[in-house]
Amino acid sequence: MGRRIYFRPLKLADAPTLLKWGQDQYYQNLAGFGHYQNLVEAEVAAGKYAARKYSYGICLRNSQQLIGLVELYNRGTNEEELLHTKEIGFLLDKDFSGQGYMTEALNILLDYAFKKLNQSEIWAGTFKNNFRSQNLLTRLGFKYIYSVDMSQLSELFQYREDYFLLKKADWLNKEK
Repeated sequence: MGRRIYFRPLKLADAPTLLKWGQDQYYQNLAGFGHYQNLVEAEVAAGKYAARKYSYGICLRNSQQLIGLVELYNRGTNEEELLHTKEIGFLLDKDFSGQGYMTEALNILLDYAFKKLNQSEIWAGTFKNNFRSQNLLTRLGFKYIYSVDMSQLSELFQYREDYFLLKKADWLNKEK
């Protein structure tokens, strides 16, 4: 089966879509997506996404429509960790959920991270109540490792985040 999606860098023209997501509590509550008040703020966000090395828009192959985001972030405190460990972030437009698009997107991203970027492990954090993302990560082979009560770090944050880990060997063994 051919891929239904492809990745591309974000661009200024994506600002209206980012604004739509940024004005919807659904994305803020489940994924911590930024709140944008207007198109100018969304354009600034589009520029930031575009500047990040491993930040991609997920687009439908047949229509080129932007339906989500995937990113690889640096993770670690020393050079060795920064070279071999990344964290993923992802968001899918709710109109496209439940159709396997994010599974397809994360398979592409994880393959890239492990095989081309030679990462040894990939982390993912989800809000405590984001069961759909947690189930997806588990299906992909991630294991729950720990939880952080972010309110203990700052009163600005009133949520808990669960962290999951996928090791390269587990990903490569899964493919066999």
